[in-house]
Amino acid sequence: MPTVAEELTARCGPLFSVIDDPEGARRVVGLRLRRPDARATASLHGLHVALRELAGDYGPRSVDLPGAPEEATHRYGQAFGAKVRFRRPAALLRLPAGVLSGHPSHSDFAWRVRHVLGERLGSRSTALADVARTLAVHPRTLQRTLADEGLTFAEILDCVRRAEARTLLATDRPFAEISARLGFAEPAVLTRSCRRWWGATPSHLRR
Repeated sequence: MPTVAEELTARCGPLFSVIDDPEGARRVVGLRLRRPDARATASLHGLHVALRELAGDYGPRSVDLPGAPEEATHRYGQAFGAKVRFRRPAALLRLPAGVLSGHPSHSDFAWRVRHVLGERLGSRSTALADVARTLAVHPRTLQRTLADEGLTFAEILDCVRRAEARTLLATDRPFAEISARLGFAEPAVLTRSCRRWWGATPSHLRR
């Protein structure tokens, strides 16, 4: 059975090359466009879509684009499901190395952390020390292992909250209840977060 890397190459041909993570994370690789041009965003997004089809929610780490954004920057983050950085030296998609070899992305430690945070959100502490205790690891080990996978604890918590917020805002629950469910101290934090995630207030998103 072909690996994800082989299937991706068959679909996209010589569009990209696989490189070591330029940021030094040991369990992360980069897919770099061989010839970035005006279509770099569309080309990288095509790779992202192909990876989603081949490996499911594979956990992209970040996206680098050489140009300036053509629209609101939060829309790029929505499209890729990851942090997008502009005016970078190369067009690059960073992802867990195990994805390309055919290993399921949810086997990564980051997915274990994400699962625990999802279970604790709104009902129990989501502090790093408490999550580490649930996973039976030292907090520094948790941070170091996540760094090897190209993520931080804060980034994963933010991702879990964003996914839960998207679901809850589609209901008629009061915003104060949603804010508490996400573990925010007050509804104003929900408003600020929605503006950062999607460029709109909770009321506008619900409409």
